[in-house]
Amino acid sequence: MTLGRLLFACAFASAGATAALGALGQLGGCVRHADIRDEPDAAILPPGPQVDAGDIPDLDSGLRTDAYPSCLGRPEGDCLGPSDFPCAFEDWMKRTAASCQESTGCKTDGWLEVKMGAEGCVVEIGMDEPNDDMVTCLLAEFGSVRCPCGEAQATYLFGYGNMGVCVDAGG
Repeated sequence: MTLGRLLFACAFASAGATAALGALGQLGGCVRHADIRDEPDAAILPPGPQVDAGDIPDLDSGLRTDAYPSCLGRPEGDCLGPSDFPCAFEDWMKRTAASCQESTGCKTDGWLEVKMGAEGCVVEIGMDEPNDDMVTCLLAEFGSVRCPCGEAQATYLFGYGNMGVCVDAGG
């Protein structure tokens, strides 16, 4: 074999090896890798207060009596969500609770629990520290409208030590 042919054979083999490595590199580029893990966030605040289910006593509100219009005869309330999620029960309940807290002088303490029945009407209200003015305000809203929801339940914390000064409307 002459030197020219030897160089030509080496160059051809080198080009083939480079092409093969390039193709393998291309295949390697299509591989996806994901590390899925629950990374801790940067929050240093502890989670908000929690309440155990069943710790909030139900009030004798009369919602299941004929003191209020029948559920299907009520207009829809402000409990509509976006079109994909037509029921925004929890948001509506919390807005109502915050609004009633403000309109009654920010004096209610403790937890509120509201339960919605299958037809879309509130069927039970529970409070661990009931306040007559608050109950009257809540019943005015919850006893007059229905929602496009099924059974649901939500809680709201008014706080503790409320002395008639509205500081924060959220709960």
